[in-house]
Amino acid sequence: MANYLLSCDCGAQFTIGTIDAGKTLQCAECKIDVVVPNLREIRQLPEAQSSSTQQKSTWGKQNGLIFSFGVILLTLGLGLAAFDFYQANQLDLRDTRGDELLYGNAVIDQMPPMIVIEQWRIIRANGLGNQQDGDYQLNAKQYAKHQTYAIWELGGAAVGLLLCCIAFMLFKRTNAADPS
Repeated sequence: MANYLLSCDCGAQFTIGTIDAGKTLQCAECKIDVVVPNLREIRQLPEAQSSSTQQKSTWGKQNGLIFSFGVILLTLGLGLAAFDFYQANQLDLRDTRGDELLYGNAVIDQMPPMIVIEQWRIIRANGLGNQQDGDYQLNAKQYAKHQTYAIWELGGAAVGLLLCCIAFMLFKRTNAADPS
């Protein structure tokens, strides 16, 4: 889009575009309202130098470091979370204790009453012995551990995404004619 120069009565000049046609602008020098002409008259005004108003984007070293650290966090977080979710889903979480209880009850039901009473006395005197966690309980603990790790890793990925967004928000627009 081309820019044009509009002059005020005091001699100050405005840089305007075709989008400003018909608007009223205030002069920065004399504070008088200046009416921008219609589109046909704007095109008859002298063109403003495009290099003085051209905007150039700069990506500083700080932006690059923030962005690259964010990308690394995002990638690691998503990759490790996917790995932990995969590991958690590979665990067998079928609870077979109910089946074992049904089988034990069926065996007890088939025993003669005197043998059941004798078995009960032995268990009462000696106890059940060393009871160990079954595979289900071990797998449930592993599953919970993998799920917790995955949630933390997704949090790290979110921090990485936030850092990438911050790097883009720090992205500066500078005047191309300005050497600094």
